Amino acid sequence: MSGLVFLGGTMSVNDAHDWLAEEIDLISLAADEGLPMLGHCMGSQLLAKALGGTVTPMPDKEIGWHEVRKLDNPIAQEWLRAMPDRVEIFIWHHEAFSLPPGAAPLYSSTHCPVQAFAFGNTIATVAHPEVTTAMAEEWLSIYGYDIEPVSARVRPIDQIRERLAERCATMHCLFTDRLYDAWLARVRTHNLGDVIA
Repeated sequence: MSGLVFLGGTMSVNDAHDWLAEEIDLISLAADEGLPMLGHCMGSQLLAKALGGTVTPMPDKEIGWHEVRKLDNPIAQEWLRAMPDRVEIFIWHHEAFSLPPGAAPLYSSTHCPVQAFAFGNTIATVAHPEVTTAMAEEWLSIYGYDIEPVSARVRPIDQIRERLAERCATMHCLFTDRLYDAWLARVRTHNLGDVIA
């Protein structure tokens, strides 16, 4: 196995679903082997919980295009060295995680100080760097009811749609592709180690 990727969902990692417990067990086993893992949104919360952090509701949800700031620590600089210090990305979450023991924070937003963390070969972000224009439009169509009440944390639908294709393309160029490149480099290194061993 090369690596594991965990994506989002409308449920909470704290819900009583058997499959959530199975995913957390899988993550714990993979972490013991140093297997590279990547998580977005609920996937990041699964990683955080499995690695010893906690996941709790935020005072207010955070939805829309928000600027994040790269943190000034050696791990953040290593993982994110190819990225700008500030970049706008797409975020849609109701819960936040605490840092698992041994994890390093990577970047923050005004409304969520711990947006992402790295733990060995694993990286987790509550954001949705994978989102495309079509995905965002579909989510707004299906889950648009979640864009209430509008606030500084929750952008109105018309603002989310503003320059949507351009924003997605810019995020992918400045953030997503570089994040994935950094993670895939660790996947390749891990697999090479398996071959050598």
